[in-house]
Amino acid sequence: MQSDGNELGSRAGRRTAGVTAPRLGRRRRMCNATRRAIRLGDPRHATCTPAASGAAECAAHVEIMSTYQKRLALLALSTALALPGLAIAAPGGSGNGNAFGRKPVTTTTSTSSTTSTTRTTTTTTTTTSTSSSTTSSTTSSTTSTSTTSSTTSSTTSTSTTSSTTTIPTCLDGSGPLITLTGTWATSYENRALLDLTRLDARRATFLPSPTDLYPLNLGGGSGTCVSGGVELGQYDRSLTWDQMHTINNAGVRFENPGVTVEYIRIDDVTDGIRPVAGPFTIRGAWLSYIRDDCVENDHVQPGLIDDSLFDGCYVGISERPSLAIITSGYDGRNDLLTVRQSLIRLQPMPGPRGGLPTDLGNGQFFKWSDLATHLELDDNVFLAEQVGEGGASTMGIPSSLVGCSNNVMVWLGQGPYPAPLPACFTVTTDRSVWDAAVATWKLRHGVVP
Repeated sequence: MQSDGNELGSRAGRRTAGVTAPRLGRRRRMCNATRRAIRLGDPRHATCTPAASGAAECAAHVEIMSTYQKRLALLALSTALALPGLAIAAPGGSGNGNAFGRKPVTTTTSTSSTTSTTRTTTTTTTTTSTSSSTTSSTTSSTTSTSTTSSTTSSTTSTSTTSSTTTIPTCLDGSGPLITLTGTWATSYENRALLDLTRLDARRATFLPSPTDLYPLNLGGGSGTCVSGGVELGQYDRSLTWDQMHTINNAGVRFENPGVTVEYIRIDDVTDGIRPVAGPFTIRGAWLSYIRDDCVENDHVQPGLIDDSLFDGCYVGISERPSLAIITSGYDGRNDLLTVRQSLIRLQPMPGPRGGLPTDLGNGQFFKWSDLATHLELDDNVFLAEQVGEGGASTMGIPSSLVGCSNNVMVWLGQGPYPAPLPACFTVTTDRSVWDAAVATWKLRHGVVP
C-alpha cells in the first residue's frame, strides 16, 4: 500500500529493448535462485520455508510450481539468472504457453449407422386350358411364377457437432504487438508504449526479487493490453508484512490509462497489480501469496476486476491514498470500481502488521478511505479464516457500495461473521463452497490440476 513516490528513479537505467530473446549457445553455472526454482518445480523436491508459513501454504506452493513444471525445467538449462537482462527462449508449446484464457472446446460425437431390411414377395399364378375333339381330349395346365422383391432401407445418421466457448482476449486488437518470451530476472520496463500496444507475455516467466521490484513496469499510450505471463516471486516466504512492505514491490505496475491485464499468474510479491492510472481492467488473473494488496488501487482509479482468482491476499483491494497521492490531487469519489464473478481469499501470513514474526495474520477485504471510488460487487465468492489484524470493524463492506448482487461469504472463523454484511451477501461456513468455486474457475481457464 506504500505510495510510489520516486520509485521509478532507481530503475531508469533498465533495459527496454531486446524483447524477443536470443537462445544462448553455451551453459553457465546456475545460481541459487535457479536451483531453487528447479526444486520448487519438481514436486518430489518441493519444500517450504519456514514452518511459520504452515502446511496449507506449503501445499499451495507445491501446486503452483507443479503447474508450471515444464517451464521451470527450462531454468535448469538456462543462464537467465547468471546473465541478468537476458530473456532466454523457453518452451511453451505452440500457441499459448503460459497463458490462461485458452479456448476450451466441448465436442459431442456419435456414430453413423445404416440398417437395411429386404422383403421378398412371391406370387404364383396357375392357368388351365382345355382342348377337346371328337377323337381326343387334351388338358394342359401351365403354372407361372413371378417373384417381386422390394428393399426398404432405414438409415440413422448423426453428425459430429463441436461447441466452442471463446474467452475474450485483448490480443485480438489491432495495435502494435510486442512479444516477450523466456525467463526474465530483470524488469521489463517500457514507459513509452504506443496507443493500443499489445504485450504478449504468454510464453514469458518473470522472477520478482529484491533486485527486480517491478517485473512489468509500463507507461505511455492508452489502451495497452498485457496478456499472459507467470511471475514466481523469489522473496523469502517467511518475511514479515513489515519487511515485505518496506521492500515495496508489485507484480505489475502501470501508469497509462485504459490498460487491460489478463490471464496473468502472480505469486509471492508485496502487491499483485498496482494501477496508477485508469480506467483499467483486470480479467482472468490468478494471484496467490500476495503479502499486502492483491490490487493496490491507492490512486483511486475507476476499473473492473472480472473473472479473477485471488487465492491468498493479505488485503483484497486497497484504495487508501498516501499523503503524497492526496496532495497530488487524486480523488475517486466520482468513479466506480466493479468486482464481478471473482474469488477473493484472505490468507493468514507470517508476521502480520503490528504482530509478532511468529504470528499468522491477515488484513481485510477492502482497505478503504473517504477518497475511494464507488464500489459494485456482483457474483463473487469471498473467504476469510479469521478476523483481520485491524479488528472486526474492518471486515465489512465499504459504505461507498452502490451496487451489489449474489455474493457469498465463506466464514471459517469462530462464531458468526464479525461484521454486518448487506443483504446481497449469503454467509456460509461450508469450505466446500469455496473449493468448488475455485475448481470451476480453474476448469474454465484450462488449468491442469
